[in-house]
Amino acid sequence: MKTPLTVCILLTILACSNKSEKTEAAKDTVRVVGDSGPDGKLQSLSYEQRQGKHLYAKYCAVCHGTEGKGDGFNAFNLDPKPRDFTDSHYMNALSDARLLETISQGGRGVNKSVLMPSWGGRLTNIERTYVVAFIRHLSKRTD
Repeated sequence: MKTPLTVCILLTILACSNKSEKTEAAKDTVRVVGDSGPDGKLQSLSYEQRQGKHLYAKYCAVCHGTEGKGDGFNAFNLDPKPRDFTDSHYMNALSDARLLETISQGGRGVNKSVLMPSWGGRLTNIERTYVVAFIRHLSKRTD
């Protein structure tokens, strides 16, 4: 028969070993965050890009597509078609301030498509900045 002290020690050892397994699983989860680059290697997203990715998925992907190619679910019904954020030549010509202005005021506010809604009333300034960071990631800006 095992003494209560032995049982307590065994439970402590099991609890500690389970905790380290959970920690390792959490580390694996963090490593998964990101996208594969052109060379197939995993690229980590910055904090701002990760936050922007979630907001982009919620508000933008339905028209611009999950990969930013302008091929979202609603793109079929829109004329003109949503911007392709993977066009790095075009995207690199735009300043972050211009992207922020477009997101804030919508297409009508910057003399683009009136079909793009303004997100200034829905998203905070910092959230819009996060979306810009993620859009820059999609365009793989090199400058």
